[in-house]
Amino acid sequence: MAWTSGLTGRIIEQGAPDYEEARSSYNSRFSKYPKLIVYCQVPEDAMNAIQWVRIHKIPFRVRCGGHSYEAFSLLDGGLVIDVSELLHIEIDKEAGTARIGAGFRLKPLYEALWKQGVTIPGGTCPSVGISGLSLGGGYGFLSRLYGMTCDTILEIELVDSRGKLVHANDSMRSDLFWACRGGGGGSFGIVTSITFQVHPIGDVAHYSMAWDFADLEKVVTHWQSWAPHTDSRLTSNLNLPSPKQGDIVSNGLFVGLEKELRSTVRSLQEAVPPKKITFRSSSWVEAIRRLGGREIQHVKFKNSSAYAYTPFTGEAIDTLERSLQQAPGPSNMVSFVAYGGAIGQIPPDSTAFVHRKALFVMQYQTYWEQDELALRNIEWVEQFRESMLPYTHGAYCNYCDSLISDWPNLYFGVNIARLKHIKQAYDPENLFRFEQSIPLQSE
Repeated sequence: MAWTSGLTGRIIEQGAPDYEEARSSYNSRFSKYPKLIVYCQVPEDAMNAIQWVRIHKIPFRVRCGGHSYEAFSLLDGGLVIDVSELLHIEIDKEAGTARIGAGFRLKPLYEALWKQGVTIPGGTCPSVGISGLSLGGGYGFLSRLYGMTCDTILEIELVDSRGKLVHANDSMRSDLFWACRGGGGGSFGIVTSITFQVHPIGDVAHYSMAWDFADLEKVVTHWQSWAPHTDSRLTSNLNLPSPKQGDIVSNGLFVGLEKELRSTVRSLQEAVPPKKITFRSSSWVEAIRRLGGREIQHVKFKNSSAYAYTPFTGEAIDTLERSLQQAPGPSNMVSFVAYGGAIGQIPPDSTAFVHRKALFVMQYQTYWEQDELALRNIEWVEQFRESMLPYTHGAYCNYCDSLISDWPNLYFGVNIARLKHIKQAYDPENLFRFEQSIPLQSE
């Protein structure tokens, strides 16, 4: 149609055969109907898209992996600018860098880097997009050793609010570079590629332990005093399900030998003997495939988050246990991932990601299939999160939650004022806006 003149890339209009799949959300409790979806295949497609929305004054969203928990990367009646087909990669092993297209999902990215014997400290979900992950901070099983995903970013290429392709690094547009490392995606421009420092990687070891739900108090008490402080080569999680769902489970990945890992976990193992424990050695890429689980598409869920900055007291653990016992269904849980190590060695104001001093991040999770179960599950997550507020601090912007009213302060803490200032400087018209985008200074 003539009205799409000026847009380039792969354009999908409402009613096209592939529109239904293109408009779908990872969180299938949302159903939105954009007027157009443009898949950028080169940076110029993103530049042209911004020029087009400026001319037509049509609202838009930017999408990469499409994993926004609240479907903020979709909208009704506007344009979705999708970067998932920006899949170029240039690895320089001598320099220890990789320039990566913004559209890569984690599993194919890890596999491409693995062919060169290198990696980055990304996340675990295989289908998450690298740009959304990195811009919000990003963490996974290498983070206590190498830091957040955003800590290994060397340069960002993005299309700004005028439709110009610009670069940001420590010496050029350093304020924008600061904001893009933890300030969330979609607020400052359309990222088209990211240059990372890469790390050599080979074989690793990992463990899995399981306990009965009855051991929750002892497991949480000992895990939280151990996991954030142990050898930084080990990053571990702790998954606490509702009693209806099964065992408490902890997994961890160690960059080293299995015998070293066995020694490292011994204190936890002896403090609360697990009903089951396994150790395994494998290549890094095999481990991440196993620990990342299978790729899940289009499920209905509500998740939220918080950080533990101090160890949970007995009262906090009682609240945790009681909330899990009140879970409305079989797919309700809270998961912890240990911080510390390299994450905490960077000052909270060195990048926009502020939660450097947390002991661990928490993710409240609930999943369901029938629509009539939505309300009770959503209320359970919100009540769980609120019941833990006396013992927690902040929230993680990549686990966006539309029910958090004070999200700017919870996501970004003391860094929100600087983020607003940078937003004002680079996007004074607030072109890049969505439900939880960085506000202008005047807002």
